[in-house]
Amino acid sequence: MTTAAVVFTGLAAAPMARAQQFDQQPIDPSQVVAIASPVRNGAFYSLMILTQVPNQRQCWQEQVQQGGLVTIDPLLLNFDFTGACDRSTDGNGYSVRVNGQDLGVHYRLEVSPRQNDLVLFARPTRDRSAPPIEIGRTNGRTNGFLKIQLNPGWQMARRTYNGQPVGHIYLTHDAPLDVRLAAGAAPPLSQTPNT
Repeated sequence: MTTAAVVFTGLAAAPMARAQQFDQQPIDPSQVVAIASPVRNGAFYSLMILTQVPNQRQCWQEQVQQGGLVTIDPLLLNFDFTGACDRSTDGNGYSVRVNGQDLGVHYRLEVSPRQNDLVLFARPTRDRSAPPIEIGRTNGRTNGFLKIQLNPGWQMARRTYNGQPVGHIYLTHDAPLDVRLAAGAAPPLSQTPNT
């Protein structure tokens, strides 16, 4: 059994009493975006998720670049976005959910450089020997805010508590993870970002 399989088998056996109160509600993909947000002029990146409130002022604009890279103009930075846009910038606002189980306690989301790309990973918080889970990538790099394009099977959904939607966003995969996906079969991460 691979390390990833052992990790997910262990997680499946974990007590789920609290998690059973939580569920998920789909979000129209055109109303939500995962963004690699530059920190310290691009020295590193953090994850930001924006959700558009329907029939309100536009929160962001996308521009497709060569090679599939999509740059984001965060329009919400130019106006009071209260009531028009929801912004999640840390683990209080987003987490990972796989096959109906919230893994936010076991994994943290982070954006890491790999060659000329930025990759969104769910990294283990307790078993650091477990492999990270690759969730999406930017398909290139440039200055500024970049759209993270989710890998097949991944989507964003709103957390519900006892049937009521709350502000938390899940990056979710509704089926058990393929071992290749869970093992993150990919080249090693670079230690320093390309500039």
